[in-house]
Amino acid sequence: MIKCDLSASCLVWTCLLLFKVGANGIPAAPTAAPHFISSSQTIRAEVGETVRLPCDVQSLGSYVMVWKKEDQLLWVGTTKVARDERIRLTDTSIEIVNVRPGDSGDYSCSLNTEQKMNLTVTLDILEPAKVRRFPEDGRVLARKGESLKLECLGEGNPTPIITWSRSQGRLLPNEVETETGPILNFNSVGRQEAGRYQCTASNGVGQPAILTFDLHVLYPPEIEIERSWIHTGVGQEANLICNVHAEPSANVLWYRDDRVIVPSENRLLESSGNKHTLMLHYVEEADFGLYSCTAENNLGRSSQNIELSGRPSRAIFKSEPMGLSADAFNLTWRIDSYAPIEEYRLMFRKLQYNDSDDVVREWSSIIIPGSSQQMHSGSGSSLKHHKQWFLLEDLETGSVYEATVTAKNRYGTSELSEAFQFYTLGLENVPNVKNLEAKDVAGYEIGAINSHGIRPHATVTLCLLAVAVTLLLKTTSNL
Repeated sequence: MIKCDLSASCLVWTCLLLFKVGANGIPAAPTAAPHFISSSQTIRAEVGETVRLPCDVQSLGSYVMVWKKEDQLLWVGTTKVARDERIRLTDTSIEIVNVRPGDSGDYSCSLNTEQKMNLTVTLDILEPAKVRRFPEDGRVLARKGESLKLECLGEGNPTPIITWSRSQGRLLPNEVETETGPILNFNSVGRQEAGRYQCTASNGVGQPAILTFDLHVLYPPEIEIERSWIHTGVGQEANLICNVHAEPSANVLWYRDDRVIVPSENRLLESSGNKHTLMLHYVEEADFGLYSCTAENNLGRSSQNIELSGRPSRAIFKSEPMGLSADAFNLTWRIDSYAPIEEYRLMFRKLQYNDSDDVVREWSSIIIPGSSQQMHSGSGSSLKHHKQWFLLEDLETGSVYEATVTAKNRYGTSELSEAFQFYTLGLENVPNVKNLEAKDVAGYEIGAINSHGIRPHATVTLCLLAVAVTLLLKTTSNL
């Protein structure tokens, strides 16, 4: 094998070979013309593989094959010019062992025929995806309300696609689970944006490349309370709970009447993560009132109020909306109270509708004494589910009404209940009124009502009642 560089002597030797002379300096006798039996093509291979670049020739005879990579000579005939030990000749093709990214490019084989014959093989080395992140350490610190961006740049062949996601299936800033592109933008960060983000670079070669970011958002305390009003009774245990979120961590204090609550035998303060609890083991009348959970860090201060009260809970109506009478309706409701109920205040009114507008009557009010059967014996410290009913009479036939109720005990009056709609019967269908769709009334599900304002299962009842009333009227007239 002749080793040759690009010196002048070497180039001369190459020219002699290319012109193919005989042993005595006389051109050889003509032979069959050589031709390629392979074609120009593109070959793709992954890093580390061995790849063959085909240049198959038929009837080569004494013609000389020349291999080049772009402008760099590799082989001239059987003479190796390239110094890369990974490149070897197999017949008229070449083989590259353990390919590298730098091996990508256009390779050409040519014959020294009168009309130059040339074939090109393009080698495309596929590289697994790599990714770089900015900032490089992946830690990002921002204040609430600031804008920022996270950036990942993908490398590899083909060019990787960058996909963004969050841990635990949480949503990205634009309320989607994933997003593609090198940059993830935040217009205004807050507590909900804090956490871990992940950028994934993938191009179908090897395994995807993954990097993570930890976004820390500094913000003043934000307080969430489970209940703003807590119903209790004398001798009971009560827990006041607030959840505090803050970065950096906040100092949490409980107040009563602008005075800091100090832990005692009856008052305990507990903290577990974001959850802060004020526990009262034995509630006394003096404990009723307004409490505040206050949190403060170097960015700000926040406070939420919780009322501890012995007054009754909000009433829940238990009646079915469709009545069984044409001129009366039996209202029933339930109220929780540790202390005895002294009185109820029931308010009701008729609703009238026409095609043009609503006409609403004034409320009628009724005071109902608390039932002695619902009173507690002794101190009345156990929770009591008070159930009360009242029969409204002299109502209009086939009409729509609504009612609300409050309850009063020694500690005060409950909040007004949700308005409850109910209907009286008539010989004809109940008027076609608005807003009779199923709705939640103080936590009680009302069934669907048909287009005539009547429950489907009530239709048969109405028909039977109409027949009964008709027969009764006929019997009365005969008498």
